Amino acid sequence: MKSLNLTGTLLFTGTLVGAGILGLPYALSQSGFIGGTIIFIGGTFFAYLSAMHIGTLVHMENKEVSLYSIYRSYLGTNIGYLTLAGILFSSYGAMIAYPLAIGITLNSLLNIPFWLGAGMFIALITFLLSLNLGESNRFNALVTIVLILLLIWVILKSIPAIELNNYLFFKPDQMLGALGIIVFAFAGHIVIPSVLYYTKTNFKQSLRILNIGLFLVAALYFFFFIIAIGVMGTEVTPVATLGLGGRVSGTVALIGQVFAILAILTSAFGIGISLKLTFREMFKISDHLSLVLIIVPILLIDLYLSRIGGDAFIQVLNYAGGIGSALYVGIIPALIVQNLAKTYRFPLGRQGAVASLVFYSLVMIYTLFS
Repeated sequence: MKSLNLTGTLLFTGTLVGAGILGLPYALSQSGFIGGTIIFIGGTFFAYLSAMHIGTLVHMENKEVSLYSIYRSYLGTNIGYLTLAGILFSSYGAMIAYPLAIGITLNSLLNIPFWLGAGMFIALITFLLSLNLGESNRFNALVTIVLILLLIWVILKSIPAIELNNYLFFKPDQMLGALGIIVFAFAGHIVIPSVLYYTKTNFKQSLRILNIGLFLVAALYFFFFIIAIGVMGTEVTPVATLGLGGRVSGTVALIGQVFAILAILTSAFGIGISLKLTFREMFKISDHLSLVLIIVPILLIDLYLSRIGGDAFIQVLNYAGGIGSALYVGIIPALIVQNLAKTYRFPLGRQGAVASLVFYSLVMIYTLFS
């Protein structure tokens, strides 16, 4: 049982540690160390609340169930479709952003043309998604451990390059610009039903698994932000590992890019599998047609966005998190919890649900109109 709990925690952790960690230091650094820290703490708190809301709703079902079916059972078919739209918007946003990040990374590391690096990644993920790899929870958990160790190594090696003056600037007017990226960086909630079903734990242990995974990731995110802004100051790069490598050492550059590529690849594969299953179950179509529906839009949009370069990576993640993730991770579960909090126990009760609803609604509004 302890082994299952550990695997479940690592699965949740691995879903969170994707491309979000690469773009988060840039987004947070725009307001300086103080501004970035304030907005990060707020985002982490609401990520915790939404994880507890979803974890509790999943455990109440006492069976394997998707977020789509949970939301639909409480709020009706139309909300079910809205949930699906949010999940697809967030997932496609992530899948569109990943090749852009890989294109930047390979161009910096091996001087491969940006468009070629992005195209190679799309070809690789297409090949992987065409395979029948089956259940791989323990392998994914092992990959998560490798990712964490690589990130810790990069952080430790970068500490001597920190300049304390880089922590002193403060731009409060830039704080809200990081909201969409923060929501995206913590939006691994789609795997909560499968993680809790896999571990088969009681309610208290289930929430502990989610808490440990979320706060482990939050600690990694925050320390990586501290290192990135300490080393680069106002010049944090959109893909943070690129700037670190250029200012610390060639070895850090290499290991940092290995971490970036591995994090993006594992996250992209997981999201791609989820999209294939969604299309198969919702629309009753074949895996081959599902793969076409996944890859073709990504290829076409990335061809268009490739002219923008690194800025496009950040912009896409911001929209994916601020609109799609905010909807299905925060707003919809908060609506359900508001009604259930009168008879069931949730963290901070109805007040917590209202606060979560307000926060994620403001994130979406700001993302749409800023």
